[in-house]
Amino acid sequence: MQVYAGLASPRTSDLTESGNGVLPVHGVRTRMDSPRSRGRSAPCLPLLVLALIAVSSPLTAQETPKVDGQEAPKVDAWGVPTRPVVAIGEVVGINVFTWSMNYYVRDEDFAVVYPKTWWNNISNGFEYDGNLFATNMIDHPYHGSTYFNASRSNGIGFWGSVPLTLAGSLMWECCGERHPMAFNDVVNTTLGGIALGEALYRSSSTVLSNEATGAGRAGREIAGFFMNPLRGFNRIISGRMFSVAPNPVDLNDRTPDFFRFSLDAGYRGVNPDSDTRDDVTGAFFRFRMDFGSPFDGRRRGAFDVFEFDMTMYAGDQNVFGALAVRGNLLTRDLKRGGSSEHVWAIVQSHEYDDNSAYQFGDQNIGLRVESLWKLGAASSMVTRIQGGAILFGTLDSALQPAGDLPSSWNLRPFDYTTGLDGRIEAEAHLGRFVGGATWRSSWMTSVNHNSLNGGSADHWVHQGRLSANFRIGQSLGLGGDFRLWLRNSSYSIGLFEDVQETVPEIRIFGTWVIVPGRDGASPTIF
Repeated sequence: MQVYAGLASPRTSDLTESGNGVLPVHGVRTRMDSPRSRGRSAPCLPLLVLALIAVSSPLTAQETPKVDGQEAPKVDAWGVPTRPVVAIGEVVGINVFTWSMNYYVRDEDFAVVYPKTWWNNISNGFEYDGNLFATNMIDHPYHGSTYFNASRSNGIGFWGSVPLTLAGSLMWECCGERHPMAFNDVVNTTLGGIALGEALYRSSSTVLSNEATGAGRAGREIAGFFMNPLRGFNRIISGRMFSVAPNPVDLNDRTPDFFRFSLDAGYRGVNPDSDTRDDVTGAFFRFRMDFGSPFDGRRRGAFDVFEFDMTMYAGDQNVFGALAVRGNLLTRDLKRGGSSEHVWAIVQSHEYDDNSAYQFGDQNIGLRVESLWKLGAASSMVTRIQGGAILFGTLDSALQPAGDLPSSWNLRPFDYTTGLDGRIEAEAHLGRFVGGATWRSSWMTSVNHNSLNGGSADHWVHQGRLSANFRIGQSLGLGGDFRLWLRNSSYSIGLFEDVQETVPEIRIFGTWVIVPGRDGASPTIF
């Protein structure tokens, strides 16, 4: 568990071999106030994927050219020298700063660390923690994004930044706190940090300009700093924030050929059929960015195409309700030209949805086939078919005892899972009308269970959506969504009832569509 200055976190007592709510579970300690349990061994697939990426990723931005027989400095598209030593130092510095805030400012017991606690953590291996859902799926990925961007903003490319993100997470779990190392934290910090980190890096590139001056330059640098603090920090200490220099030669390193974002605001109503779930009505605010197109763009690298989708809720248990980052790691053509075009892509996703009706999040990688169907001069349809693996998922456990439980049991609040995932999407553009349909099915099986926290569980989760939007004028629109969440959970221990839930949701909203120009923050409204 990572704790950040200014973020609320429950104070926990020192870890000891006995007392303080620590129970032996098959030779494994489980905390009562913050449940951690081994259950089965930690799944190896996510760590294997991370390891393969790490060992295959050089810490370089590009090949070193020769100038007059000597090696010229390696630089990225923004003219930033490749500085792996500085990047490593900043990753260490992030952890030291976070630890010092916990130790000196917050006076947390878990921040009392020294070589013996480091060795104990390494010797005992990984467990699963019971952090809050938002801590696991938002705080940890954001912290991972700071590791990632410490690397990216020091001239290192996407793939070269992956091992530093993993290393930063492992360093924290080992040495930043005395809690046992949490497997779920490493996966969410690393994979979520990569996805969120690259999205923030690309987003900040759309507003930054090395050639701007005056008030316009100040506004761009301030916006870029808030979007990507580590990049802003490095622009300050290097002097690039205040100096005039050429922008990237390739405009795609700032804003891709296709780039738009939209704002939705309106009413949201949720009506679950379960007695344990609350009805919710209130306002919502949604921000969506579509960065790049697999059909219009000529770039085919990691996150040259991605979508960033964030929703805020009013009247629900959390204001920050949903976040999804889905980026193409690789895009290749199947067919170009004619009345239809088709591509395939390997897609990495970080997804989070936290509301009163359900809590769902995952780190996902899948194979997608995407098609563009040209229906006429002003009409088209895009379809997506995707299948893949849930490398690591999180779902509220929804354990419902059918009777009294032994007093020694400590039920887990979440099921950490692996599984399989498939989805199909279609969106039609017919003049001013846009209509869409989506269906997604996920099978998830628990990995953090043991005989004292509820036993194993299997879940089927289905999510559907129908949407319609009618554009009014150049950039405004009116729209509505109908969404459906279906859950079927079964448990291996007969003391728990199977769970079946149906959660319908309706949204009515207005839309504002903004299409920035190729000069980053200077928008043109179509």
